[in-house]
Order: sequence, then structure tokens, then C-alpha cells
Amino acid sequence: MIYLDHAATSPLCDEARAAMEPYLTERFGNASEPHAAGRAAREGLQAARATIASLLGCTPAQVVFTSGGSEADNQAVFGLSGRPLGRIVVSAIEHPAVREPSRELERQGFEVAWVGVDSLGVVDLDAFDRAVRPGDRMAAVMWANNVTGVVQPVAELAAICAERGVPLHTDAVQAAASLPVDFADSGAETMALAAHKMHGPKGVGALIARDPSRLRPLIWGGGQEAGSRSGTENVAGVVGFAAALAAVRGRSDRRRTLRDRLEQRVGGGLTPVSAEVDRLPGHSLLLADGIRSDLLVLSLDRAGFAVAAGSACASGDSEPSHVLLAQGMTPDQARSVIRVSIGIDTTEAEVDAFAVTVGECVERLRAGALI
Repeated sequence: MIYLDHAATSPLCDEARAAMEPYLTERFGNASEPHAAGRAAREGLQAARATIASLLGCTPAQVVFTSGGSEADNQAVFGLSGRPLGRIVVSAIEHPAVREPSRELERQGFEVAWVGVDSLGVVDLDAFDRAVRPGDRMAAVMWANNVTGVVQPVAELAAICAERGVPLHTDAVQAAASLPVDFADSGAETMALAAHKMHGPKGVGALIARDPSRLRPLIWGGGQEAGSRSGTENVAGVVGFAAALAAVRGRSDRRRTLRDRLEQRVGGGLTPVSAEVDRLPGHSLLLADGIRSDLLVLSLDRAGFAVAAGSACASGDSEPSHVLLAQGMTPDQARSVIRVSIGIDTTEAEVDAFAVTVGECVERLRAGALI
């Protein structure tokens, strides 16, 4: 199988596997315990925290480890919104891990101002500027979209928020896997990450916060993570997270070259979506007008290629992507896109083989064949 679905999840890189191995065997201790086994685990935890902080432009104290990006997004939305009822501003293209908590707040009585995007999927700066008001509890715009790969102007959005004293949360789960994300320069108040998108292990992520003590915890218990997130720390996962983040840094140019090569060679009349704006380097969304994406994904699977029909979080859902509808696609068009995402070990030969095969699959489907 040729795997081209790294935006859904990525295989564990060698660096992460090697770093994790000791913490799955002899350094298995609970990092909260004072004995030698606990201290060894604690040292690994804190070293990983320091590595992640240095790579992301924050301090170790600003790194709160979580079970993944969804938990980090939820803690930011609920933690920044607080009580009593108030108002928040959210982009129309957010990942469900931000969108659904925001809708839950809306059901509870919060006012949610949903800000749209242009036809290329970039958040409308003027509309955002009009939407954010002094006194708003928070705003949320993702760094890069998980469906289209479009990179958002986070620093400009954060500056608008800062003028009005409104904290900005950004979901950087996709961005941190490919771009030199810098938390301090971003101007954001909080930022979510997930290790498995960057060739790290599943089940671990982080919420980066300028002041973690400001955020009400989602999980209460033993007071780990300086009281911000209770529960015995996943030391092996955290160590793998840090190693993976270090490994993917500086490898964006190659993925961009492969993505461009793919889009230049792809057959079947497929059209790249949002190719005119800044996108994640290994990310390509291809429109096969008139072809159902689920059938095309199945056809490619049988030919030995793994790609996605839109975002992984919407797999099995027949509803068109809210992201694509927000940027003006018709429902039929939104059901006719496949997402191809390139990893750090993807080869030219794999990209070239895909470009030929996807064209053949589209032609068969246009001719009425089922596969």
C-alpha cells in the first residue's frame, strides 16, 4: 500500500520509536512518585517538555500535555469562555474539536459569531475585524485547515484580538506537523497540537497557553500538569511527541516539491482546490467534478493507495464538508474531493504512481465502472 493520508494520521518515525522504547520498558515509572523509578520518568517528561517548548517558541511552563488535539481544543474553548454566559467569535471552517464545543456553548446560551471565509478558504479579515468586540470571551481560528490545507493569517487575526483584549485560540494540529510554528510570534493565547499528525504516537498532544492557570481544567484529580490536567502522564507518548516534532522540523521543502509534482502530473481532469493561496506543504485537495469521492477513494484503495474523502473526522459521513460549503462549493462539488497528504518518507516514485493511477480510476468511474 502507498500511504498518502498523513493528514489523518502518520506512521511513527524512527526517532520517536527509539526515544519511546526505554519508557515502555525499564523507565516505566509513574512521574509523580519520588522514588528512583518515578524520578527517571519525571526526568524524561520534563526533558520532552523543554524540547517541545524550545521548538515552539514558548516556555516549558506553558506546555500542558493532553490526550491529543481534541482535548486541547476543548479545554481552550471551554476554559477561555468561562462563566457566566458571554460571546465568542469562531471561524466557519474550524475542526469539529473547536466547532462542536462552540455549538455546545451556543446551546447553553452563549452568543457565537461565526466568521466566514473567501472562495479560497481564507478567513475574511474584514468580517473578523467587525465581529470581534471588547468583552468577547475568546476567538478561535485554526492555523491551517485540515481539509483544504489553507494557512490562515494567525498573527494578523491575533493583532485584531489584542486591540480589543480578546484572547485568540488557534488549532495548530495540522500546521505544527509541517510549518515552523512559533507560539510567541503568533500572538495567540492558546494553541492545540497532536503528536500523531507529525509522525509521533497517538493519544498524546498539548495545549500551549500563555497562562495555563487561567484555564479551568476539564479533568480533575491528582493535580498533574501543575493542576491544569490531572491524570498519570503518558511519559512514553510525550517523549515520542518531542522526538517527532524535532524530526519533522526543516523537512517542509521536500514535501512541497512532491505536492507540486503531484499536482502537475495528476490525470483524470482533477483540479487542485485553493492552489492560489498558501497551503500546508504536503497537502493537496483534488476536485473530481461529477465523481463521488467515496467511490474514488474505494477505487484507489483497491489499486493500493490510501487517501481521504475530505477530513478524517468526517469519514463515513455522507454530509458535505462544512469547510468546503463555507468557501462556496456546491454540495455536489464538496462530495467530489479527495485529500492527498504527503509524509516525510513519501517518495517521488509513489507520487508519480499515484498521479497515473488516480487518472485511470477517474476515467473508469466516468465510464460507469464501479471500481
